[in-house]
Amino acid sequence: MTFIASLASTKGGVGKTALLLSVATELRLRGMRILILDCDPNRNLVGWAKQRADDGMTVIDGVTENNILDIVAENSAEFDAVLIDLAGFGNLCMLYAYSTSDLLLVPTQKSKFDIAECVKTVTKLREQGRIIAHQPDIAVVVTRTKAAIRSRVDLHAAAQLEKKGVPVLSVQLIERDVIAEMTYTGKGPCETSPGGNADLNVKSLTDEVIARIAAAAPNPSVKRRPGSLVPTPEEIAARRSGQVNAAVKADADNVVELPAAKSARRKKTANSKS
Repeated sequence: MTFIASLASTKGGVGKTALLLSVATELRLRGMRILILDCDPNRNLVGWAKQRADDGMTVIDGVTENNILDIVAENSAEFDAVLIDLAGFGNLCMLYAYSTSDLLLVPTQKSKFDIAECVKTVTKLREQGRIIAHQPDIAVVVTRTKAAIRSRVDLHAAAQLEKKGVPVLSVQLIERDVIAEMTYTGKGPCETSPGGNADLNVKSLTDEVIARIAAAAPNPSVKRRPGSLVPTPEEIAARRSGQVNAAVKADADNVVELPAAKSARRKKTANSKS
């Protein structure tokens, strides 16, 4: 069954796109067909999708307040998940995305200023939700945290959000190099480092996102693809049958080699020649 999730923030640099790509690649590994709507004028996600070269991961750019509802209506039933990367805040495009979503994710870091902006974002979303027929669920995701025991700042930030009545996912997106590498390789942690800490982190986060959507009231206006929200192993196998997993086996000519990996390869070649 298709679900629609939008990602919104009033503040830049909080890891919104990293969160979207992490969840999108994990959902794709689970056999889902993903549609990403890029509302950012910079249109970076189309280049990322070309680098990935995966028929099951589609990006539509140039999404504005003038066409977002039509794009969702025309395409949602062809995909298992529609993820909307919103640019800015307080515009009609955001309001229209809100009206067609099942879940709104608001990423934030843990500084005092980020928490204040996050609370402002959620407050505005709730206010604007009063003028639309369907009010989607809202949840905050704390991003770019360190892989260690939660500090006093972590606990204080969580307490401030709870005090303001802001729902927060229990799983945070931990900052790791493999997350940043997604923009170069087109692949997520589940594909470049399966079983690693980043992979396990994103899997847990995605599980919580899906559970949140499953518990929320679905938007009745959305055209949805038949099937369960969480695909069974049989459904995943059926969706993958006859396909080459392009997310894992991209054409070598299209793979961008990271500087560190290139340096290591050259060193190994030089040593073998000597």
